[in-house]
Amino acid sequence: MKKLLLLIISLTAFCLCKSSDPKSRLSYINYKYKFSIEFTEGWMNYADFESTEIIDSKIDIPVIYFALPTRIREMQSLQVDSGYSELFYVRVFTKEKWNLYKEQYEGTNEFRLSDKIIDEGKNFVYMIRFSNSVPIDLHYYVKETNSIADSFRALK
Repeated sequence: MKKLLLLIISLTAFCLCKSSDPKSRLSYINYKYKFSIEFTEGWMNYADFESTEIIDSKIDIPVIYFALPTRIREMQSLQVDSGYSELFYVRVFTKEKWNLYKEQYEGTNEFRLSDKIIDEGKNFVYMIRFSNSVPIDLHYYVKETNSIADSFRALK
């Protein structure tokens, strides 16, 4: 009985802590890297995953992957949890690493035509990179990635 009571209290506390409006999660704010993104309503179930991308021995950067649930297991990325597939990710460069990256890679295949250098904040330069392949059950959402990327803002 005590376990049941404890479970009920825990669930009640969890529910009270959550925002009453589920749409509030469509306004993503990353305070650590100082940026925000606005998602469309179709992205209500998105998840974000942080990782480190090692571009070369001198350039390692934080990356935030934005993913949606998928039923297609064969196309899942190693960077996100099982059951998800990333549709795009934000690369976060310090000013120093950005200058080094541009110097070494501008004009090479590392700079993809689809990459968006989207904003420059006080401490960071941000690039959005879109996934090359997306599971068939997520193709509809690919259409929305450009408008989501356009909503990107560096926080002051």
